[in-house]
Amino acid sequence: MHPVIRLFATLIVLLSSVANAGQGREYVNSYFELWLKAHNFTKFEKKPNGLFFPAQGVLLDGEIHEAKEFSSSKLYSVESRVSITFKDGRRLDDFVAGIGSTAEEAFKDSLQNFCLTTLHPIYAELFDHSDSHVRKDAWEINGTRRRIFLSEWGQRGVSINEATQKQIEQLIAAELRNTSPTKELQWAKLVVLIVKGKVEQVVFTVNGMQDERITRRLSAFKWPASGEFTMAKLFFVIGGV
Repeated sequence: MHPVIRLFATLIVLLSSVANAGQGREYVNSYFELWLKAHNFTKFEKKPNGLFFPAQGVLLDGEIHEAKEFSSSKLYSVESRVSITFKDGRRLDDFVAGIGSTAEEAFKDSLQNFCLTTLHPIYAELFDHSDSHVRKDAWEINGTRRRIFLSEWGQRGVSINEATQKQIEQLIAAELRNTSPTKELQWAKLVVLIVKGKVEQVVFTVNGMQDERITRRLSAFKWPASGEFTMAKLFFVIGGV
């Protein structure tokens, strides 16, 4: 059976009942295989449990976590779970959602969102420091200049303008200056939710763990009043030394 047909059949099974996590791993891994080859990167091995990068000791894997059909709008929603396990055992887990007019479109949209906001900075640090798909900077952290690879901001609803984005990034850089991260690659994520001008949620995490101090500092930031809805995500990587 053609892979696309098998993928659609898998999604139909998920849509016909309460979605069961753990399905569709083959299609998630195939998507990332094509993504890597599009970047002219082939130094990985296909394993039953994901894509393994022997030189770095890193495993990339994922699955379809949930699929829904909205009959009123004829739209589909798919949430995929994607994980990156590093050589030292640390694990980055992300759940990314996608929407489309077909289940397949929604599935691809979910993984594209992961690539745009998360995978590109990881890829740049691990494999290609000159990758043109990320923004590059260098921040002083605990007396050491560290490489920084930032994604573009992922946003839904009313967008936060570029000037404000820059202010927030500078604030984060200042707050990280006196922290003491280990020498290994670190990853950080900011998620902001604003509804009808009210900041409903601000969360800043480092390596998947919430940093309470920086979260409080960002919560106190004078966020721009939005219309009905703003959801924004910034992901970046602190390079190893």
